[in-house]
Amino acid sequence: TGLDPSEGLIPQELENSDDAKLAEPPMEEPAQTSSTESVLLRERYLIYVRQPLPELNTPSAKAFIAEDRLQPERALYALICTPGLPVRLNGIKHIKNGDATNVLPLIDWDTVYWPALGQKTVIIVYARPLGGKLIDRMARNEIKFTEYDLPNRLISPLTQAIQSLAYHNLSYRAMRPENILFLDNEMEQIVLGPNVTAPAGYDQPSMFEPIDRAMALPAGRGTGDSLDDIYALGVNIILILLGYNPVQKMKDEELLEARLITGSYTAICGSEKLPMRLIEPLRGMLADDPNERWDFGEINNWLTGQKFNPVKRKPQRKSNTYFRFLGKDYSSPRILAWYFSKNPKDAAKAIKSDEFLNWLERGLKQPEKISTVTGAIQNAKFYADSYQGTDDYLTSRITAILDPSSPIRYKGLAFMQDGYGPMLASEWIRNNNPKPAADVLSHSITAFWQDVEKEQSEENIETTDEFSKPRGLLAIQDPGYGLERVLYETNPGLICQSPYVIKDGVMLIEQLLPALDKAANEIETSGQPIDRHIAGFIAARFSEDIHPHLKAIASPKPDTSIIGILSLLALLQWKLKVPAILALSSWVGGLLGPAINAYHNRKTRIELERIIPRLVRKGSLPELFNLID
Repeated sequence: TGLDPSEGLIPQELENSDDAKLAEPPMEEPAQTSSTESVLLRERYLIYVRQPLPELNTPSAKAFIAEDRLQPERALYALICTPGLPVRLNGIKHIKNGDATNVLPLIDWDTVYWPALGQKTVIIVYARPLGGKLIDRMARNEIKFTEYDLPNRLISPLTQAIQSLAYHNLSYRAMRPENILFLDNEMEQIVLGPNVTAPAGYDQPSMFEPIDRAMALPAGRGTGDSLDDIYALGVNIILILLGYNPVQKMKDEELLEARLITGSYTAICGSEKLPMRLIEPLRGMLADDPNERWDFGEINNWLTGQKFNPVKRKPQRKSNTYFRFLGKDYSSPRILAWYFSKNPKDAAKAIKSDEFLNWLERGLKQPEKISTVTGAIQNAKFYADSYQGTDDYLTSRITAILDPSSPIRYKGLAFMQDGYGPMLASEWIRNNNPKPAADVLSHSITAFWQDVEKEQSEENIETTDEFSKPRGLLAIQDPGYGLERVLYETNPGLICQSPYVIKDGVMLIEQLLPALDKAANEIETSGQPIDRHIAGFIAARFSEDIHPHLKAIASPKPDTSIIGILSLLALLQWKLKVPAILALSSWVGGLLGPAINAYHNRKTRIELERIIPRLVRKGSLPELFNLID
């Protein structure tokens, strides 16, 4: 076969089949339903299927009553996450460890079968907030905040919450009035609610997002940082202090345009009367320029009565003249870029006009950009017959020049640099349209924004291309690479999408072989057990070097390909200490015909055909590999 243990396909320690005995203890399998009334998570927590808690639903997860079988007196509930939507795995692990201050305690989690979905999905068990939602208590006039008690009762604990997450390089990105909870009946302990059931910012109404992230698709808003949480804190303070949403009647797009024109503070507060002592802090928290926005130091100085620096807002860059596009006049390049991205065909025509170049040079007084824009137009003409000549490509380049702090935009997509992975998952899994997201990488669309960022850097610091690795993975079309590999590399909280195992909610590499073993009992097994999704999932989740295995699987020779599959699965079983997998061994064993026939010696072929069934019955893929090799 040309494949041997010395090439790294299987550890040399397993060269002798006697050493291929699998270690114990066996891996714990995900829990199944314990009855028609409840499901069991980690053999401890019962989630009651027929007892929903709609008042604790989130936009991306449904709430149900849960019970701790060891401590039945605990008040718990569970959130059933939406399949196909990546969860925030790092956040789950961190909050479960109890390191987050004033955040709703996360008790445990797992992928568990949920009857209504007909498959396994992520289920997260939380402590139940006995005092309910702050917004509900306010609506019933059971609690009210004044300008005098607001800092200590609300702002201080919420600031501590997002600061404790920031200390561990995590952002919260889900702060809204209906997600601020009371842990106790007395309404003394205020906490931030669940934030890990969907990508960062996904569940947020756009008014709670800074302008740049508000312009992105919900799935593409990105992880963000504490400055994004501080902006959301400012918006929450306004709504809670007023007791209502002053812009409730405005559509999202109308509010966003108003924010682009006048700034977020003015657009949201408008003519509302706010206490004088809160105006400056709110201006600081809602500053649209992240460099001007208040940080934790300034908030804490204000809370403790120390001096703070008033926000000195820079005037928005506008033109002295207007540029007319689709019947409307624009003086702001940022707003024009936004409308360009919504209408690429009309935008491309406008961009090529003399009026646009004149507007840039005379109105904006930015003649230095003329050469860049002219170069982009000439490039589009030169490559008229390729993607570089399309309206989408040209519009994307010009949008980056006009508004480099905006989301990356292309073919209807809009995402922040740290939001590509969830955006890809949403477009592929939920919208079944991965091609535009793949084109973003293959056409190097992200480079437009990175180039402008580099040009504007005063210190001329060499910027890192965060998309170089995904772009390289996409360029290789062998199993274990391509867009599938990019999907799992950029979404650690996404379950494997292979049709073989999708119903088993496989998120961790330890869950894969048991799920494949189960699938072998339920499906027709004439095909290979490793498809492109499983190969990409293993490559992204397994810490060992599996390049030789993937190279073998990609071979056009059937015998080499099947031995590559066997060697990779054997390595997984050995390294992860997975006990006997009888059905999967039978599946692989039934595909070994080409490998057996590769031996020219008739006696050897007969011997292999005699021994293989015995090893299949042992459920040991390492022993099966050693025999064949």
